[in-house]
Amino acid sequence: MDLIKELVLASEAGNETTVNELLNNGADPNAMGPNSGALHCAAFNGHANIVKALLEKGANPNVADHQSFYPLHLAASKKHLAIVRELIAHGADLNVVTNSLGTVLHIAAAIDFYEILDINEIKKMPFEARDHEQKTALNVAASFGSYTFGYRIANLGADINTIDESGNNPLLNVLYQLERTKIESWSSVGSNSGVNVKYQITNGCFRYIKPYKGGVNELGRVLSMSDQYDIAGYSWGPDGLMEYVKCIYLIKHLIDNGADVNIQNQDESTPMIMACSVGEAEVITALAKKGASFGFNGSDGITPLHYISRSKRLDGLKAFYKWNENPKTDIVDGKGWTPAHFLADSGGHPDMAKLLIKNGVDLTKGGTEEFCGLKKGITAREVAEHWNDHEMAKLLTPKKK
Repeated sequence: MDLIKELVLASEAGNETTVNELLNNGADPNAMGPNSGALHCAAFNGHANIVKALLEKGANPNVADHQSFYPLHLAASKKHLAIVRELIAHGADLNVVTNSLGTVLHIAAAIDFYEILDINEIKKMPFEARDHEQKTALNVAASFGSYTFGYRIANLGADINTIDESGNNPLLNVLYQLERTKIESWSSVGSNSGVNVKYQITNGCFRYIKPYKGGVNELGRVLSMSDQYDIAGYSWGPDGLMEYVKCIYLIKHLIDNGADVNIQNQDESTPMIMACSVGEAEVITALAKKGASFGFNGSDGITPLHYISRSKRLDGLKAFYKWNENPKTDIVDGKGWTPAHFLADSGGHPDMAKLLIKNGVDLTKGGTEEFCGLKKGITAREVAEHWNDHEMAKLLTPKKK
């Protein structure tokens, strides 16, 4: 009998009886298979009694498998808190890292395994340890939208403005995740007290329309974050909404606790540019209240107003004008496009066009360069016509003087 092979297989399968028999018959508790060892397999699969038996027989918790993962990493990756505690109690080194320099905190951060922060030994770890992308655990939590882990490690003293290799602080990292988790389109029609209603998400904006009359451009009201959080927990709620809402909660916590709201990364993005790109009014408002500038431009001279005009978010555009003390609507980017060009190119609610016109956008301006097959000199109206958006084209037609 191959004791090594049998022990690894039994540990992976969770067969306690076989594991104990093999150990009593002289099997090496440090048995390694072609990829992982017995302790690694048991830790990863949550077999707490087998982990304890192996450790008590002398298994070394500080040996990496052939993918550079230690038992501590593997237990944390599946949120096996009791096994993490057992490994630490038997001398697991908290500073071991994977080939990508990830600590157990980095792994926990990526999956919002916040319970690990209840362990006293974990609380004493260096929170500013960096992985191969120069991300700390808080950077990683932000990058994955891990709200509770990020909230708690920030409160435990993690540097809230740590910078990774791309020049992003946690605030920028979670803003990128916000854009990735945004729901483009979802709706649910029903009845409330005999009145037709509609729950609708369009480009991340969650509205409740009551009464719902069946119109395409009916707006209703934007739901609060607490309402969205509640709906995300319902079986009929939209998939992925909870991830989006948690990103916003983490963004607001970072902002309220001193995150640099005017940082600019290597791609020339700022928190306000990112918020306007998503079009989320809640974030734009939170940033503006803490002094975030609307004056930074992104690449090719694209301004926050251009970004928000492209976002299809009426709520965000309203927030832009509400909180910007000196809004400049008569602006162009590096190719001569106005915010109205961006709106026409992406589409959006008609009220967005009306709001831009009210604030002075110049509908007569033409682009100064050819762009994606659209001719030089093209106006916003002509861009809308190119996409057969006749309602938008009509709104963006300059009025005769």
